[in-house]
Formats: sequence, structure tokens, C-alpha cells
Amino acid sequence: MFDQIWTYFVCLFDYILCILRTLPRDLRGLYKLLGHSFLIQYYMYRKQDFLAVFRKNVKRYKSKPCFILEDTTLSFQEVEDLTNQLANFFLAEGYSRGDVIALILDNSIEYPCVWIGLSKFGCITALINSNLRATPLLHSIRTVNAKGVITSKQLLPEIENELKELNINKVYLFDPKPNSTTNGHASISDIETVHLYESLKQCSTKPPKPIPFDLQQPVFYIFTSGTTGLPKAAVIKHSRFLLGALGFLSATGINHKDIMYDTLPLYHSLGGWICISYSLLGGCTTVLRKKFSASNFWKDCVKYKCTGFTYVGELCRFLLAQPPGEYDRKHSIRLCTGNGLRQNLWSSFVDRFNIRNIYEFYAATESNAYFFNVDSYPGACGFYSLIVPRALGSVLVRFDPTTMEPIRNEKTKNCIQCKAGERGLLLGMIGKSLLHAFDGYVNNPSGTSKKIVENIYKQGDRAFNTGDVMVADKYGYLYFCDRTGDTFRWKGENVSTVEIENILMDILKQNDVLVFGVSIPDTDGKAGMAVVLESTSSPIDMSKLANDMKKHGLPSYSRPCFIRVTKHIEMTGTFKVKKTVFQEEGFDLERVTEPIYYLNHKKQTYERLTPEIFNLISKGKLQF
Repeated sequence: MFDQIWTYFVCLFDYILCILRTLPRDLRGLYKLLGHSFLIQYYMYRKQDFLAVFRKNVKRYKSKPCFILEDTTLSFQEVEDLTNQLANFFLAEGYSRGDVIALILDNSIEYPCVWIGLSKFGCITALINSNLRATPLLHSIRTVNAKGVITSKQLLPEIENELKELNINKVYLFDPKPNSTTNGHASISDIETVHLYESLKQCSTKPPKPIPFDLQQPVFYIFTSGTTGLPKAAVIKHSRFLLGALGFLSATGINHKDIMYDTLPLYHSLGGWICISYSLLGGCTTVLRKKFSASNFWKDCVKYKCTGFTYVGELCRFLLAQPPGEYDRKHSIRLCTGNGLRQNLWSSFVDRFNIRNIYEFYAATESNAYFFNVDSYPGACGFYSLIVPRALGSVLVRFDPTTMEPIRNEKTKNCIQCKAGERGLLLGMIGKSLLHAFDGYVNNPSGTSKKIVENIYKQGDRAFNTGDVMVADKYGYLYFCDRTGDTFRWKGENVSTVEIENILMDILKQNDVLVFGVSIPDTDGKAGMAVVLESTSSPIDMSKLANDMKKHGLPSYSRPCFIRVTKHIEMTGTFKVKKTVFQEEGFDLERVTEPIYYLNHKKQTYERLTPEIFNLISKGKLQF
């Protein structure tokens, strides 16, 4: 009895100490959360969407640079004028509110101007990954019922066949420096092309007639990995746009004095939505880059006098892998924000580059679960308050590692919450408020319903299944562990295992194919690995396989780094493939006697994985 009482008081004392230690963090988080909520309510009361806020910033910072890319600058007024011209042009072309235009462009200073301009009259922009080809590209355009396509003269030849298959006979080209001899309209093969910069010269810079205030109006669609193997289009409405943009501004303190550096793809939610909103809503200058360059990163930060940047985990690792240079600490960076900076790299990153404020966060394009690390606690992607653990509307629940489904209480049939230190599946509670809304996927009711879990705390409540596994420590700090289900993250992209499986099945003419992610030492994310059933009648030509994947439209980041040829793939009693054993064994030659091949990136061929190559990978000397 005495032991029980003693244990109780020890636990109580430890709990009180934890609360006292985290109280400053909680108060800081509460201050930021209240500020965020106030701004949301203010703009809703004033009936102002992001366009109205941007117009105010145009009046405030008229000639101030809004976007910079290399030697090209667009001031706030120039962005306003260009987006007005785009809106007026497409209105004259016959587009109207609710129509969808697919945007397939590499990073450019014009990219954000397209969706800003189209949203001025209610036209929805589908931000499509410019790396997609063949079936994934066809699916993406069809899913959103796009009436038009905006691309560039560089990308058009690569996607021309897909556009013809979709019976698209006219495309709009938005190139930074159009040929001076080019007319507004021209023809390339059977497709009529309109060079936007030439056509916009005739368009008024006056704003079009504003559409009624409607927070349910979509701004754009952003594509995420789909369980069918094809991308799903997440709806970003005006409500969600404001929620996300103001959330980042409130959490990080980014303001009009900052110059933010954005090297991420502009078709991604982080690079193309959040980073751009720093300028649109926060009034700061955003420096864009066509592609990330580790060797030029700090040079650019010094050149443009940047005060902050946005990252994904791979970006930080690439920067640390660079040899020490004169610009490592010459910069004026005061903060960075992003996700995926691993705990074992955190201190090294801070010490080498002298960046004290790192706002690691957790969020997903369509998710209603999000956290921020507001006090730069190493490795954490956010926290929950020990005093009010349900304040953010998210919960970690126990799950079956085989089925990836939540484990239920036998009596109540509700989910079982995780304790500190216990890995759990993250669920975001769905509610009526903007903070807890889940808007679903475009023309995909099945995909939407599959992401919803019912009966969490009580019968009848619902939550969004993030598919992510996290763990919380005794202080409430949250750490990202892994992704469940049919996706993994590699090279900053969400990769669909089903998409790879479908393409490999088509190439190899067999159905016994498994794909999953495997960890590689000193590498962020998970590399793709495929397991293929050995076929004596049609052996795999490893020298051509990588090229065949490319021809089938599989992006470079989705092509498996490893391929294992096996004699047997075991099934469960319900005829589901058992991936667990293959995942545990990975590409470890000490555990696997069957042949494994690795992707030689220089030759773009698959070669036999030898003990020597395996040792180089294990020691981090061979990078993927």
C-alpha cells in the first residue's frame, strides 16, 4: 500500500514538474493560436479573402519587390497589374467562375501570378506536378475536368501526346522571355498555342469585377499521392487558404520586413501556397529559384539579403553535406520553417549555419491536423499542451501495424489513445469550425470517405486519418516516425507504392509485384524498393527497366532504388500480400540471399547489389 502511494506521489510530482517546464511554451503557443484565431475571425467579419488582403498590401508596398527570380523582379503593383491582365484575358477567352485550368509549369516568377489572376474571377487553377507524364498526367487533368492548359514551350513537346489524347487543341504558353518575333497565336503540330505575354499586351490592368465573398470557393487544387496509385486533387478553398497562410505567419512571426527564400517546387503546398502567401498576406519579399542548388544556397541568401527560408528535410541534409564555405555564416537568416529536419542533424545545422529559430511543423495539404514547434525544440514537429491536450483537435491512437487500422476498445468500440512514448496513428478530429474542417478530394468520394475514421472518443464523432505515425514524449513534444499505408516520402515528394506497382506490372506483364519504402543510412525519407516474383519464362531485363519506367511516365523520384527478385510471395488468409517480412529485411544482404539490384543513377540501369556496394551504401558513401 505504501509503495502504491509513494509511486502515485512520484508520478504526480513528475507531472507537475513537466507542466512547469512546458508552461512558457504553452503560453507562447496560446498567444500565437489566439492571434491566428483573431485574424481569421477579423477577415471573416470584414468579408475579406486573401485577394482583399493582397490589394491592401499593394497600396502599402506599391513599388516594393514582391517576387524575385534571378535578375527579374515584380513589385507588388506589377504583380497586381499582371494578375489583372491575366484575369481579363481569360475572361475574354470565355472562362468563367468555377472553370478549371491546369497549370503545368516549372518554377518561374509568373507561376504564382497565374493562380492569383485566375482566382480574381473565380476560375480554379489545378497545380499539376510538371514531372508527370503518361497515365498520371492524363488522370490529373481528367480528374479536375480542366477546360484549358497553361504550360511552357519547353514542356509542351514532352506533354503533347497526352494533350492530344485529351483532345486539347489549344494551350497557353507562359514563358519568361518570349521570342520577339512570335505572334500572340501560333501553331505547334496540331495544337494551337497562345503566347500569353504577347496577348496580355492588349489587356487592361484594371481589376475585373470582383466575385462575391465566398470562403467555400476553391482557389486551387493541389495533388497528393492516391491510394489507387494516381494523384488525388485536394481542394484548397478560400477558407483553407486563409487558415494555412495566417497560421504560418502567426506561428513564425514573418512580416513585411522579411525577405524569404523559396527553392521548393511551386506545385507543392509548402513552396507554392504557403511561401507565396508570405508576400500576399504578410507583405514580405519572396525570392524564388528555378531549382534548389545546395552549392548556391547561401550565396543566394547573401546576395538577396534573405532573412528566412523554407525547407524540407532533404534540403537541410544537402546543405550539411556541402564542404564548409565562406557564406555559411555570412547570411542574415533569422529563421527557417519547414518539416523533416531530423533530430540527429538539428544541432549540427544550428551550430554550423548559426540559425537559432527553426520552426519545424507538421501538416499535410488536405489534412486538418497540424502542429508547430514554436520554441525550436530539437527534433520535434510540434507539441500538445499537457494541461489542455485536446486544444488542437488531434489525437494519437493505437493501431494495428499489419492492417494500419486503429485498434478498438472491446467494450466501447472507440479508439484507444496512446500514452507518452507510444507510437500512434495521428487523427485530426473533424468539426464545423475552419480549424477542424476536412474538404475532401475533387471528384473522388471514395478517396474522401477512406480517409475518415469514426468513433474516436465517442460514438458518432469523426476524424481525418493522416496515415502518419507519431510519438509524443512526456512533455507533449511530438515527433514524426513514419507513414502508413500506400505512400512514403522520398526526395521531398510523396510517392505512391500502388502507382509504381501498377507500372511495373504493366512493364513486366505480371501481377506479383510489391513496392514499399526502405530506410538508407544518413538519408532522409525512404527509398523505393520493389519485390518481383521470379519468372523463368520472361526474365527481367534490368538494363532497360529504368528507361521503361521513364517511358511509362514514372517520375525519377518514384523509380525504385532497389529491386529484389524472389521465388515466393506469401499471402494472408484474406488474400492480401504480406509485406512486413520484405520490409524488415529490406536490402540487407546479410539477411537476404535472393538477388537484389540497385539503381545506378549515372548509368540509369539496375545492377546487382554486391557486398562491396552494400557497404558503401551503409556507410553513406554511395548516395541516391
